[in-house]
Order: sequence, then structure tokens, then C-alpha cells
Amino acid sequence: MCLGKRILVILAIGIVLVVFGILSLQLLHREVEKSAHAVAPAFESLANSVHAATLLSKLIKNVVPQRQDTESTQIDVRLTSQGKSIKVGERLKVRVEIWNVGSKSVFIERAIYSECSSSPLSFHLDLGPPMKPQARRECAADIGYSTEESFATRLVNCWTSLPPRHFYGEVVTLDPGFFPELNTPGRWRLRGTYRSAGDLLSPLCFYPGAIPDIKEQIKGLPYEAWKGEVVTNTFWIEVVRGTSAGAKKSD
Repeated sequence: MCLGKRILVILAIGIVLVVFGILSLQLLHREVEKSAHAVAPAFESLANSVHAATLLSKLIKNVVPQRQDTESTQIDVRLTSQGKSIKVGERLKVRVEIWNVGSKSVFIERAIYSECSSSPLSFHLDLGPPMKPQARRECAADIGYSTEESFATRLVNCWTSLPPRHFYGEVVTLDPGFFPELNTPGRWRLRGTYRSAGDLLSPLCFYPGAIPDIKEQIKGLPYEAWKGEVVTNTFWIEVVRGTSAGAKKSD
């Protein structure tokens, strides 16, 4: 009889423990459900924030000119101006600096910008007020060398060497005849694109006097011509009626 009672007591205790375990699991399940409902809005808010940040990043990339991250990043082109505004119809002077931010010397074209011939740097004025259609001035330049001119003469006249951590530059002038935006009062964004094919045979000044061994002479040069395309920084220019105060630099 004593053994039977002990067995019954053990079974009773086991049943109680099983029931207690089931109730505990049910309670835990309810708490988990409550926590999930409480955390869900936070996760949803976080997801919305990430989505918004992604859209904002894409918008910025579309609106703001970005420097191209390619092999051409050896060159960095920087634009600056002398003040905050110019008068309607005035010429805009822009300081251009072409920096070698790489670790080796390169050749770059000596001509930086020309309104009448092909040149590495081109300018763009945009994001200003609506303006009336205006004709842009056109012109052409005739550049060439005779067969008597040596390769060395053509090289130093068309190209210049640019060591690391040095810059080559000049102050260029944008004429309202080629940029009618400068005839329109308002705030304009100026930016540029600098590109080079990296071919020492390509500039117009090498035509038409052919040199038989020019390719061999190019191979003997200590470094190569830079090849690539980069977008410059931007700045805003206020075109006003009346007294001028220069152009405002940004980035």
C-alpha cells in the first residue's frame, strides 16, 4: 500500500508540473505576441526611414553633379570666381585649376578652354530662370603645323607635363555671345566637364604636317598623356542689373 501511494503522489506531482509547463508556455506565447505587436510599428518606421533615405540619395545624385569615380580621378579640376555677381551682358571670368592628385606625372593639353575650337574643358550654365530663345555666337579656329616643324615643337606647343601635387591653370572668360544666360538676370549654376582622349596624336595642332616616326618618338616619352573625363565643382553666379560684385563660390 505504501508503494502504491508513493506512485500516486509521483504521478500527481508529474501532472501538476505538466499543467504548470503548459500554462507557462501559453503565457510566454501571449507575451511574445504582445511584444511583436509593440515592436512592429518601430520596425515599420525604420523601414520607411531607410526607404526615404534611399530615395533622397538617388535624388541628390540626379540633381547635384557628381565627380566620376573612374581611373580618371588622377585629375581634379577646380573652378573659382572673383565675387558674387556680374552685370547683365558682362563677361564672366573663371579661374581654372587642373590638379594632378595622382602619384605619377602625366601630359595634359596646354589649351584649357576655347570658344572657337575643340578644347578639353566645356562649361554649362543651368538651373536659372526661364529665358527667351537667343542665338549663340559661332566661330572656328584654324590650327596647323607645317612638315618643317619637329615633334618636340608640336609637343611643347600642344601639351604640358603635370607632376603629382601640382596644378596647371589659367583664368578663362565666358562671353555672353556664347552663353546667353549671362544676358538674363537671375541666379545661375556654373559647372564644367574636363575630358581628354589621352592621344598625343589627336590635337588639331598636329595636323596636317605628318612626321614619319612620331609613334616611336611618343613611345620614348617619360610618361603618358592623361585619359579620362571628370566633372568640376560648381558655383552660383548672380546676373543682375546694375553694379556687379563678382561670382559666388560653392563646393
